[in-house]
Amino acid sequence: MKSSNYLRQAKRRNHRHHESKQNTWQDKVVGKYQLTLILDINRAQLDRWIKEGLPVVAQGSLGKDWEFDLVAVKSWIAAHQEKA
Repeated sequence: MKSSNYLRQAKRRNHRHHESKQNTWQDKVVGKYQLTLILDINRAQLDRWIKEGLPVVAQGSLGKDWEFDLVAVKSWIAAHQEKA
């Protein structure tokens, strides 16, 4: 029999997983790693897009993470794909 603590943790995990799928593109700011997961691309592709003009909220440096606005990234990708 599962303990009540185990069931509470499972419920929290499922709740967070459900929320993250619903809010994928809504006014969120994420880092490079999260962006590669959301877009299902590799790091090299992301770096190439940054050089091509992908919108960046804050450029990362030592001790500071990169920040990307998902709404701006989505619109940039849509415009970039139309050109290709």
